[in-house]
Amino acid sequence: MDPITAGKRAAARQAVDNHIKNNTVVGIGSGSTIVFAVERLAERVKTENLQILCIPTSFQARQLIIGNNLQLTDLERNPDIDVAIDGADEVDSDLVCIKGGGGCQTQEKVVAAAAKDFIVIADYRRVVKKPDLSRI
Repeated sequence: MDPITAGKRAAARQAVDNHIKNNTVVGIGSGSTIVFAVERLAERVKTENLQILCIPTSFQARQLIIGNNLQLTDLERNPDIDVAIDGADEVDSDLVCIKGGGGCQTQEKVVAAAAKDFIVIADYRRVVKKPDLSRI
């Protein structure tokens, strides 16, 4: 595993370990780093018998949740989200984040806004002096 991928994996695992507890409703974002977060969630559910409900922000996230045997739910059944985990395309020093303009952008923003805590996992390549606000 290359160093950047290893760092993304470590950050995703740490985010899950630090922010996910038993009986948590979790918003699951999309992107390459989220794969590692979902894998860690699945490990913890299996080893710690955690009760977790997962709300996907995209088809990819839904497939990851199902593929890792995590409990799938949605905003209609669980509108109160404890924590959402996602990546970002750009992050500045004030933690202003820019999400991509993909097809799941609206759902990502809805889930992030509904969450009590929003955890962004981004490597150094995503840090910018000033976000490109034309992307939102």
